[in-house]
Amino acid sequence: MSKKIGYNNVNHPARLLLAVCLFLSVSLHAAAFGTEPHEGPAAPWPQWRGPEGLGVSSETNLPEVWTGNSQNIRWKTRIPGKGNSSPVVGNSRVILTTAYESPKAATWQNLTAIATSALALAYLITAVAGFLRKPAAKQQNGVSFAKRALAGWFNTLFCCITSLAFISLALLVTLWRQHSDSIFAKVGLFLSNQGYPDMEHLFSMDAGVRAAVWLTSGGIASLGLAVAVGRLKAHSIWRLIAAGAVLCSAIPFVKFTPKDQWVESIELSEKLAFMLPAMIVACWHLISYLRIEREQPDALSEEQTAAPSDRLTAALDTLRSMRIRWRHKNLWQFGGAVSLCSAALLAALSLLVFIPPNFFEAQLGIQRVVLCFDKETGNLVWQQPVFIAPAERKHSDGTYATPTAATDGTHIIVNFGVGAACLDFQGRILWKKWDPGYLKNSRYGASASPVLTKDNAIIVQEAEEYSKRPTWIAAFDKRTSLTRWRIQPETVRGCYTTPLIYRHGNQEQLIIASLGNVASYDVESGRFLWMQRIPTDQLVASMARSADLLCVGGSTDGPNATVVMRLISTNGRTRAGKLWQSDEEPPGDCSPVIYADKLFTVNDKGWMTCFDVRTGAVFWNKRLKGSRYLSSLVAGDGKVYACNTKGLTTVITADAEFNIIAENDLNGRCYASPAIADGCIFLRIAGYLYCIEKERP
Repeated sequence: MSKKIGYNNVNHPARLLLAVCLFLSVSLHAAAFGTEPHEGPAAPWPQWRGPEGLGVSSETNLPEVWTGNSQNIRWKTRIPGKGNSSPVVGNSRVILTTAYESPKAATWQNLTAIATSALALAYLITAVAGFLRKPAAKQQNGVSFAKRALAGWFNTLFCCITSLAFISLALLVTLWRQHSDSIFAKVGLFLSNQGYPDMEHLFSMDAGVRAAVWLTSGGIASLGLAVAVGRLKAHSIWRLIAAGAVLCSAIPFVKFTPKDQWVESIELSEKLAFMLPAMIVACWHLISYLRIEREQPDALSEEQTAAPSDRLTAALDTLRSMRIRWRHKNLWQFGGAVSLCSAALLAALSLLVFIPPNFFEAQLGIQRVVLCFDKETGNLVWQQPVFIAPAERKHSDGTYATPTAATDGTHIIVNFGVGAACLDFQGRILWKKWDPGYLKNSRYGASASPVLTKDNAIIVQEAEEYSKRPTWIAAFDKRTSLTRWRIQPETVRGCYTTPLIYRHGNQEQLIIASLGNVASYDVESGRFLWMQRIPTDQLVASMARSADLLCVGGSTDGPNATVVMRLISTNGRTRAGKLWQSDEEPPGDCSPVIYADKLFTVNDKGWMTCFDVRTGAVFWNKRLKGSRYLSSLVAGDGKVYACNTKGLTTVITADAEFNIIAENDLNGRCYASPAIADGCIFLRIAGYLYCIEKERP
């Protein structure tokens, strides 16, 4: 019988050789893949502004030129809902957040749109029928037929124009609401250019901008009621009463107008501006209720009938002969059935425009959703609703999905302000954390994106101006949702930046730029480490970093500057020392980027500046095409990418000489920052997600 050969039969030199091979195998595997997350990100673009949140990609052969006619566009896919969050890439997936109406709110809007369309159609039918049945004008009281016909046709034309204007606006804000904000934005921008800057933010039907919804829908509804007055019987007391009621409705309209998104009162003149069309129409009906006539010559005195000596005397005599009288014909009659039906339809349409968006839709809730797309094809793999909550107050440029997600290739962390959550790559919700105090304390809406470390998800919720609660920063175990630590620093307040993770030795620091200071906290415990004062106020642009150089730039309100600091470590402790400061076109909303030993900044108006990051010397300062640059800068492959709000991406060489490589216009709303992964650029523009690659040979 043959002897069985096993491990125990192997001689000792062979055992030693086997152990050495196993040890080398494990060591090489650890060296290749690393054991700490900062040694190599688990995703090519894992969070807002990519690896470490620096806005810099190490990839090469990145695209430079693309157009809307599919040149260099690998795929383009529709994004449901609306959001300002940027794409992140990991595990062969592209992750985005978005927001749209909850099922109940969507159903309500659909019913409102159907009812509005039906009422508008019914009104048009009754108006045409009434016009065709209207008897021909007859000569009465000595007034010529031609004059009476001219006055009648002018009044009819006025009523038709105002009716069509109201119906068009009513359909715009109910049936075509997705297009209303873009149209109203143009109106607001025009008024802003004429010297009324606040009006730019008050033309909107966005549920979160309550004052704008109240004023916009209220102005349209008031116009509808004023037009309805004209459908009542001419010279009836009811037309007089109704016109007066429309004018008096401006009092409660003005009194109960909510505060704007800055939680400040709106000027009286601005409130009345929305009532102006309705007041003009109502006054027209009041004037038409009067009868202006001239007394007959035989009723005048001998002195008045004497031949005038000059034109002035003749004009004065004419004015003295004019009499304004009330018309009392058909005093207590409403009018015919057709006219009364038309007035009722217009009144009902006005109520549909005003009541639902102000008293129902905002409370029915906005659905906050996570989307997952296949990176290669752009196909929507899954969409997962995470939170349903009422619409919060926010900036008119903001959305209900502004913070960007973060991923480690296994977990997806999102923050919507109303709460934070963790999902896996199959779309399953692993845990959720509600923030019950967010809705009533929101002013501009959530902005800071979550940050991932090896074990924790860090969420920052800064207290805004007029907020009744403090800022809170918390670290949650990304696997179990256990709260590792939670702090409420008083020095972090009133800003909208995303923090950075800085690693030095074995210590990880969370660096946050806020109102007038930059502060650091220990990632493991939340313990305060250091603070550096900076000459800025309300920050929106986040920091940029390269090794031990840290840049804080910009302010949308108050003092504004670009500051570069050096992070200095002595005796195991880190502190920040200011290296240089510049007032040269500091950024506003657009976060800067440090790349190739240069600092690149761009302000909201498109002025881009290139500094020597170590000395502050200005290499160039040039104006980019277009205006409003709110998306943050990203860089890679020797290039810097700058996107404006109209979808124009300017590609600039990262050199000391200013050189534009390309200007790529995709023509659409763009507030999200680009993501770079696997040789592609991912852009969120005008409700679409683009995957752009360099032209293949």
